[in-house]
Amino acid sequence: MVSVMRDYRHGQHPQRPAATLKTPPKRKAAAPPKVRQPIPWRLYGRVLVGGVGLSALVWGCWLGWNWVREPQLMPISTLTTTGTSARIPLPMVNAALKPYVAQGFLWVNPKQVRHTLDTLPWVADAEVRRVWPDRLQIDIKPEVPVARWLGGAGQMVNAQGQVFSVPPSQVPGNLANLEGPADSGARLIAQMAKFNQILTPLGVKVLDLQEDQRGGWRCILSNKVRLLLGSENILPALTRWVAIVSQVKEYLVPGATMDLRYTNGFAVAMPTAATVSSQ
Repeated sequence: MVSVMRDYRHGQHPQRPAATLKTPPKRKAAAPPKVRQPIPWRLYGRVLVGGVGLSALVWGCWLGWNWVREPQLMPISTLTTTGTSARIPLPMVNAALKPYVAQGFLWVNPKQVRHTLDTLPWVADAEVRRVWPDRLQIDIKPEVPVARWLGGAGQMVNAQGQVFSVPPSQVPGNLANLEGPADSGARLIAQMAKFNQILTPLGVKVLDLQEDQRGGWRCILSNKVRLLLGSENILPALTRWVAIVSQVKEYLVPGATMDLRYTNGFAVAMPTAATVSSQ
């Protein structure tokens, strides 16, 4: 009351409190109207045409592939074979090649042909080449037997000591026989050659050579005399025996066994089981 009167006295109107301004609420923005997208017929058409074209291309490639694989497209008209013999007859070789020749020039596999030929008896190796445009060249290297292996049964060894098999009826009868541990063919062949060189003055050669598991050697000569050589100083012992055996020719009879494992001589076991010594 006092304040109001004071204001009136001074000729002023009483002040009223300022009204509070209210901010009007924000209205949500209206969503834009949905626009209907047109169907991309051109894109669909391109995809469809591309799919059909790709399918046609794949189909055409498949047909072309089968056409190229036809043996009649490039047949093998000439087959040249060298190295055939009575042991490797040409009809046997042609029978082995027949399935491959039917494959045509483009698709015959020389490695497969070579593998098949290597399985034939008496074939040591084969070289197969395609000669443009229609010829198949076959060069056969035959096996050369040096000795029978393990007493026969169709197995023999070549000059490299490799064992190969043939029908037992085809094993030559004039070959020496070798017996020893596995993979010892090359060592036995080399040893047999050294023995034969030392035995040359006697006019005989090795007919059967054996090496046992302990490394001991024994052999049978072409005169049917058997030699026991042991495992040490084999060649010197054989050389000494050749030098003096002419002095005891009466002991060189079929079935006699001569033990050369002595340092200064040898022992003889005759077929009657008699034993003598010579110094």
